[in-house]
Amino acid sequence: MAIITIARGCFSHGREIAEEVAGMLGYECISHEVLVEASRFFHVSEKKLLESIHDAPSILEKITHAREKFLSRIQAALLEHVKEDNVVYHGYAGHMLIPGISHVLKIRVIAEMEDRIAFLQKKKNVSRDQAIQFLEKEDKHRTDWYHYVYKADMSDPHLYDIVLNVGRLQIRDACDLICAVAKRDTFKATPESKKAIHDLALSSHVQAALQDVCEAEVSANDGIISIHVKARKLRKTGFTSPQLQDHVREKIRADLTTEIVGVVRDIPGVKDVACDIDLPYYS
Repeated sequence: MAIITIARGCFSHGREIAEEVAGMLGYECISHEVLVEASRFFHVSEKKLLESIHDAPSILEKITHAREKFLSRIQAALLEHVKEDNVVYHGYAGHMLIPGISHVLKIRVIAEMEDRIAFLQKKKNVSRDQAIQFLEKEDKHRTDWYHYVYKADMSDPHLYDIVLNVGRLQIRDACDLICAVAKRDTFKATPESKKAIHDLALSSHVQAALQDVCEAEVSANDGIISIHVKARKLRKTGFTSPQLQDHVREKIRADLTTEIVGVVRDIPGVKDVACDIDLPYYS
């Protein structure tokens, strides 16, 4: 079966469509639950995780890459949740957080601004001006976030398999279309695509777990984790001999290897860890 991701602007009926599609297909429907799971597993504030996928990044965050760290934890939690398939996920960037998996059906739901304004007024009992101000602010936040994190335009249709404009196309029409496509062989899981998402879920979990240890490139293959850490620069002083400098470099690499293996080996699904850590170098 398939995994369905539904990207939507706020008050564009994406939630209703996701819940209806999940009911029609007998799938699980998730969104906010992913934040809760990521918060509990990685011991990170749920509020911080929500901010990481909502607000545009500050200058400080662009320097420290704090937002990417939170996002990697959300990705790990999402992949762990959807790896067994039969899931509809509606929320931020699901289509970007599950890359390269053939049985993921990527949907974008859009609606005309006037329809969104009317829907928001009805739901929240606010004035037209308040509705417009809210929607414009939310749209800008999401656009800025996409540009920063993915260097992409969220409205680009090439990011999705189907773009549905809810207006003349009614909600039930949109649901029927999504269900029909999800049942096609194109989006059925294969042994290869199931292996791919399990490997991706495990490598993402390891990547997130190492966020506070080092920057690393991680891949997984049937439980075998390969980790590469690029060389870090050390400040050279005039008071150490070349022999001592070499000893320090080797010690740093050995200690980092021990720390990485200690973090990764107890992650469920990990069978073995192969570390390739470049020696630090002096500038």
